[in-house]
Amino acid sequence: MDIKIKLSKQFEGWVTKLKDNNLFSTLKFKFLFWNILLSVISIIIILFVFFETAEYVLYSQFNSNLAYTANEVSSIVSHTSTPYSSKISQFHDKNFIGYFIVVLNSNGQVIAESNNIKLSSSFITQLFSAVQKKNTSSVFNQKIGNQNLSLISLPVFNNFNDLKGIVVVGNSIGMIQSTLHTLFFVMLITALIFILIVVIFTFYFSDKITDPLSQMTSQIISITGFNLKGRLEPGNYEREFSILLEEFNKLFDRLESTYLREKNFINDVAHEIKTPLAIINGETDLSLKKDQDKETYKKILKANLYQSKKIEKVLNDVLSLARIEYNNISYKTEKLDILNVLQNISQDIKIIADTKNLEFKFKHKGKDFYAMINKENFSKAIFNILINSIKYTNEGYVHLYMYKKNKNIYIEVSDTGIGIKTEDMDRIFNRFYRAGSVKKIEGTGLGLSISKSIIENYGGSILVESEDMKGSKFTIILPKYR
Repeated sequence: MDIKIKLSKQFEGWVTKLKDNNLFSTLKFKFLFWNILLSVISIIIILFVFFETAEYVLYSQFNSNLAYTANEVSSIVSHTSTPYSSKISQFHDKNFIGYFIVVLNSNGQVIAESNNIKLSSSFITQLFSAVQKKNTSSVFNQKIGNQNLSLISLPVFNNFNDLKGIVVVGNSIGMIQSTLHTLFFVMLITALIFILIVVIFTFYFSDKITDPLSQMTSQIISITGFNLKGRLEPGNYEREFSILLEEFNKLFDRLESTYLREKNFINDVAHEIKTPLAIINGETDLSLKKDQDKETYKKILKANLYQSKKIEKVLNDVLSLARIEYNNISYKTEKLDILNVLQNISQDIKIIADTKNLEFKFKHKGKDFYAMINKENFSKAIFNILINSIKYTNEGYVHLYMYKKNKNIYIEVSDTGIGIKTEDMDRIFNRFYRAGSVKKIEGTGLGLSISKSIIENYGGSILVESEDMKGSKFTIILPKYR
């Protein structure tokens, strides 16, 4: 009993080790296992079908020859009126050499037989009874002595359709069995050779498949957050692995670009907050070092309040941009008519434009400007662009125009402001970017970045046309709701 328990525990330990072994979860092992298993099963099925077909063909041909011989003997027996024994000499004809022939009369008595067979009386009785019941020919196997025979029994009828006798013809199936045994042995050796070849080739091709993966994996592991410039080195790989390597390198390019952009973004946020914080700290520290009059304190508090609001504005814009770029679920889209949204925005923008004596007009061409948007988000995007136009336009106008073209909605914001220099055109949507010519004008440099992110989240785009000191035109293209 102790031995059984010990063996059981040892077996369970082996099973646990096999389950925990990482080898069995590798692609190489799975490829080897399934490829060898399927190959072995395929070889076995093919050889089994071949063997069964060969066996069927051999026995069919054998039984066909047996039936032909039985019909010839039956023809001899049925066309004689003399005792069958007088015809026994014909059973030694060259056509019947090797066959075992027995003739029974209508009473089931053996009246003629070849000299190479001797059937037992009990077998003859059974045979005669079976033929009388079926009244048709039948094929069966019988071992006589040390020989395996295949026999066919054929009833013979007279002109009145009465049973005249029974012809039994047989032959040894030893040759067929020997042939099938030899064939089975040859097929077994062939199967083992094929399986060995399959195993060798499977191991070879598994290395061809997994080695590139191993090489790429080791290179990927070496690429860390401190080494994002590293890339997978191209090699003599198959097309699929070359494509995979290329896509991995593109992924690392995007990761590096995102990492650098976020790093710069954090530095920019820190820079934007550091200056007003330094001012707040300096003013506060100065006021604490010596007594000030009431007016001076009020002046310091106003300055600190202005700087704290500036920090608040930067942080709010940063949070808005983060929510938009990471598709925050709080911004759910719905089918809305943009015309209504722009009409509401225009009322507020006109008031702001009037404070600078700027002409503001909103026009549209057509109707049913439906799109899948979030009202709050979209309003912020348009509002930022319009405010920018007003901020950088000292005289003239700011116009808002909407129309439909090529199943898209176009929204144009044009002004007669200071425009954008050619060298600044590619960077105006960068976060915290502010051109040198406008740094004296208050702003965070996030407005256009926020607008671009919102519009692109809706599957749209923003185009810019501008000349220095001649105004700008921002064109927003949105897919129309279908």
